[in-house]
Amino acid sequence: MSPNPSSFVQHLRAEGYHPRSNRHSNALAVAIAADLVTHCHLIRERAAAGQLVYSVNFTLRAGTADWNVDLVLGRPALGKIVPQPVGTIRELPPSSVDIAIEIKAVMTEHHKAVKNRKRDLEAHHEHVHHYNNGTVAGGVLVINGSERFRSPLRKNTTVHRHPADLVQHCMNELRAVTSRGGLDGAGLEARCAIVVDCQNIDHSLVTYVTAPPAPQVGDPLSYDAFIQTICQHYTMRAQA
Repeated sequence: MSPNPSSFVQHLRAEGYHPRSNRHSNALAVAIAADLVTHCHLIRERAAAGQLVYSVNFTLRAGTADWNVDLVLGRPALGKIVPQPVGTIRELPPSSVDIAIEIKAVMTEHHKAVKNRKRDLEAHHEHVHHYNNGTVAGGVLVINGSERFRSPLRKNTTVHRHPADLVQHCMNELRAVTSRGGLDGAGLEARCAIVVDCQNIDHSLVTYVTAPPAPQVGDPLSYDAFIQTICQHYTMRAQA
């Protein structure tokens, strides 16, 4: 599989990034759902049988608390099972959630922003496992590795000194998010860092950063490892 989903960078090239929009996270969520179907046998099999669906911006209720989750996959409601072409998955709110993935971004002011994103991801896995201890919780952090960034909310362009160091710092913070290996304890089952070069000035110039310090093959933070880890946890729990 490719290091990162091509459709996401294409979305940024077409529309750019706006901090008050969820269009970028929606685009990445759809790409992740498609890659899970493509690269995970059990997910592909159940999606084709109509036994697994996905939804974006899904309100996950645990007790009296609601949490808006960027991407969920789960079983459809009774009577809503409709077989799909192999390799596709139906978009439909699930009746129960088996996989819940939160997508966050750090585009500028990296040191300040990543603290908030780390806190968000910790709260995400706590809420997900309060909802269902067997649900797989994933977290994705998009990190901007460009030398500058123009926010549509500001007049001036922000200059990023030593962007590689900023990316490394954000990745270190992501690695520090609580990790969960099985059904015991708390933490994310899987997480990944996706590094982009997005000045947000000429959108057509947006690219992925694939050279270090971006995650390399074999790094648990790489996108392919993330997809494989989600698949492994989902498969193990489904067969338990």
